[in-house]
Amino acid sequence: MIVKEREIPLKIEQIDALLRNLVPNHFKVSVVQHDLKKRSAGYNGEKAIDYHLSFLSGKKYMIFNDLRLPLPPYHFQIDSLLVTPYYCLILEIKNISGTLTIDPEFNQLTKYYDGVETGFSDPISQAQRQSLLLQRFFYENKLVMPPIVYLVVISNPKTILKIANGQKLTPPYTKIIHAQNLIDEISKLNSKFTKETASKKDISKIKRVLLNSHTPLYTNILTNYGLEKSDLILGVRCEICSGKMERQHRTWYCHSCKFTSNTAHERIIEDYFLLIKPSITNKELRTLLGIQSPKTARLLLNALNLKTTGSTKGTIYHKEFH
Repeated sequence: MIVKEREIPLKIEQIDALLRNLVPNHFKVSVVQHDLKKRSAGYNGEKAIDYHLSFLSGKKYMIFNDLRLPLPPYHFQIDSLLVTPYYCLILEIKNISGTLTIDPEFNQLTKYYDGVETGFSDPISQAQRQSLLLQRFFYENKLVMPPIVYLVVISNPKTILKIANGQKLTPPYTKIIHAQNLIDEISKLNSKFTKETASKKDISKIKRVLLNSHTPLYTNILTNYGLEKSDLILGVRCEICSGKMERQHRTWYCHSCKFTSNTAHERIIEDYFLLIKPSITNKELRTLLGIQSPKTARLLLNALNLKTTGSTKGTIYHKEFH
């Protein structure tokens, strides 16, 4: 069963919001578009694995997608984690195009695509590191720990896997598989690990701790790209013609195309949380939306059901990312 669904990564949402709000013809647009394309490809590769995991049946499987767990002072991220009473399986998912050549002698992978050969970071080392970090996480949270294993899954069915000339495929590189072989590999693990090491109570605690510990990565996206707030066009814009909208008689009105909307402000508030900071005050909202009335701002904010701290004029409204 899927315990934690795979959602669009927060970083992709932030980059997408950045593209919507950058000033026209900004010189960083092409860089941001390239990053969005690259990250979206990775996310689509992860979603492709979900199709194969959907063939698993039985209550013994718990699937956690896109987990980011704390190990102070750092965090570590797992694309997919399969938890059973018998073992835990980490899936490191790679969406790679072209030909991937494995060289066990040098612990190196090489990608050949569109006539260009480039070195590729070793996903086995990454998966091994995740295994060690997950063991430590279980230990520090006093969780019963089934054996932890891993697989590197190539999500693109057109990717060709090859062994470097004169080399033989040896462990741990045998753990690099195509997505279509994932269920077969899980069946092998089921045959290998037959001793139940975690009770129903243990599994329930693992589930609770993993879900409660998940912490999405929120970064200052403007700083990441060397941008300032002045590089953005923030304000309520028309979804039809992108013209500026004004608040009139409890609705938003576009002078350019005469379109009206009751909810046009919601998009720019969400973008503000993604681009500027995950909190906002009544005054900041009025500046963002170009309205004068504190009462109107308060009504709009209350309708969003945000977490609040402080009171009266000092109230701060917080966006919680999950």
